[in-house]
Amino acid sequence: MSLGQLGYYAGWFLRSKVGQKRPLVNTMLINFNCNLRCKHCSLVGNQDKLPSPFQISYGNAIKELKDYYQKGARILFFEGGEPTLWKDGDKDLRDLILEGRRIGYFVIGYTTNGTNVIYEDSDVISISLDGPKEVHDAIRGEGVFDTLMANLEKTKHPNIFANMVVMKYNMDKVRETAELVAMNKRIRGLMLNFITPPPYDLVLSLEEKRKVVEVAMELKHEDLPILNTTRALKDLLMEDFEKDCPNWVSAFVLPDCSVYYGCPLQNTASCKNCGFDAVREYRLIVKGNLSTIRQMSKRFAYSKQ
Repeated sequence: MSLGQLGYYAGWFLRSKVGQKRPLVNTMLINFNCNLRCKHCSLVGNQDKLPSPFQISYGNAIKELKDYYQKGARILFFEGGEPTLWKDGDKDLRDLILEGRRIGYFVIGYTTNGTNVIYEDSDVISISLDGPKEVHDAIRGEGVFDTLMANLEKTKHPNIFANMVVMKYNMDKVRETAELVAMNKRIRGLMLNFITPPPYDLVLSLEEKRKVVEVAMELKHEDLPILNTTRALKDLLMEDFEKDCPNWVSAFVLPDCSVYYGCPLQNTASCKNCGFDAVREYRLIVKGNLSTIRQMSKRFAYSKQ
């Protein structure tokens, strides 16, 4: 990290303490399209309820990139749907990544199911991994696990981590998944989240969540690559995180250019069952938790450029 970037982060933190709360993260949902039909995906069963258009145009995407950079965002994440499927004419996700770099974002990343192209130009890549092969394929479709692993073998990207959504299907596979990640030379760590409904039938009970957190703590103690901080893992047991959510830290831009701060699910029933680890980490960062700042910055605040 350059001194300029470090100084900006420090200034952003100090300004937040005197009431100048500006978004640091710009999370752009650039499309709702996906090539998979995962059993736990809230988009699959709600296509008729999603705002149109289903993807943002290149022109609008660039406008939003510039707008939130001017508002203070320096970390940029592209989400979907499946963002690697995004195209507008001859433009694709790589063009958005490069434009974000030109505008001045410090760190750029995206989340992917890993079955399409892997764009090397980003600083960080989050790949979805729901468990070992039989579990991953049961959730996402036959052959998806092998396609993901084959695509990972084609890349030498230095900062790929796995994102596991823990639900009824895979709640007993956290250790096995962490061991799989530890053995894979392309994946640098595993981030755990609980499913945020819908669907509600896959949500764990509080006691089931507690058992998962206990396993995750054991894995961290054994030096297996769990990326969640210890404190954030404990905070995942706070299901209704609405009053504690630092929703101003991240802007969410949807394909229709509507904007939310914190999460598009805020003020809904889903918010009362929040399973996202990121908002727990955000809260600890804005509270000045040095351990969280140190651990998260290594993964998400450094540019590989």
